[in-house]
Amino acid sequence: MELRQLRYFLAVAEELHFTRAAEKLYVAQPALSLQIRQLEDELGVKLFERLKHRVQLTPAGRVFAQKARFALEQTQKAAKEASLVGRGEAGSLCIGFVSSAVVSVLPGILRNYSSKIPAVAIELLELDPSEQLEGLRNGTLDLGVMHALVEAPDLEMVTLAREELLAALPASHSAARSERVELTTLAGETFLVPKKHEFGGLHEVVIDACHQAGFVPRKMQATRLLQTALCLVGGELGVALVPESFRENVQIKGLVYRPLSSKLVVDLVAVWLNGNQSLLLERLREYFPQAPAGRDRV
Repeated sequence: MELRQLRYFLAVAEELHFTRAAEKLYVAQPALSLQIRQLEDELGVKLFERLKHRVQLTPAGRVFAQKARFALEQTQKAAKEASLVGRGEAGSLCIGFVSSAVVSVLPGILRNYSSKIPAVAIELLELDPSEQLEGLRNGTLDLGVMHALVEAPDLEMVTLAREELLAALPASHSAARSERVELTTLAGETFLVPKKHEFGGLHEVVIDACHQAGFVPRKMQATRLLQTALCLVGGELGVALVPESFRENVQIKGLVYRPLSSKLVVDLVAVWLNGNQSLLLERLREYFPQAPAGRDRV
């Protein structure tokens, strides 16, 4: 059975007249009649009653007309969707991200992308960098957004944003009364830091900064998400260093943000599997902000 036969059959079913159906299809009437006979032979049933001056559908023909119309509609829909996917205008993307991405550049990227390519379904998963790297390598993620300096032949990376780090302090902390915070004044505190992962990231930036200030944190508590760390800071359970975008977008009772005396910066990067041929990913990358010049720290 061919799609052409279904189209021919439906034309006759709508016109109930072979000659008019042939004119509608721009084919010769004998050729149309032949295709209908071949279709009936293949199905083993009569689809039309041929009367003297007209035709009418048999009971089998009426049932087949409903199914044939649905089949053609679905075929046309599938062809359209395949064409959109082939042009990078439809399909799905799965993106993993750390919490700092959604308080900085990621919403703007996705908003611009979705306004231009609305047929793309985007799945967003808040994951720590280790989970993102695993997802990229096993194919469950198309893109990761994290704090990292990725150096691996199987991965590609581009910097999306560079931000200054701020001290997140309990409002009751003595350093909260200062305009700028010296790291040494926090030497006796519990530092709430992100988990370590395969590549250097925010965890290493915080620890290195403490070492350069001449101390080792009295205690460190790893948290999966920065928002969790900030809630713990608000509960007077430690201090944290976080990207400056949190100051405008994440306000928690009992917590204050203060700049550091010695400037520290951290990069937010987009990471994908080297050789990923997804047109959707390629088009998404067109909406990445221009990478910041230079590289001071991770």
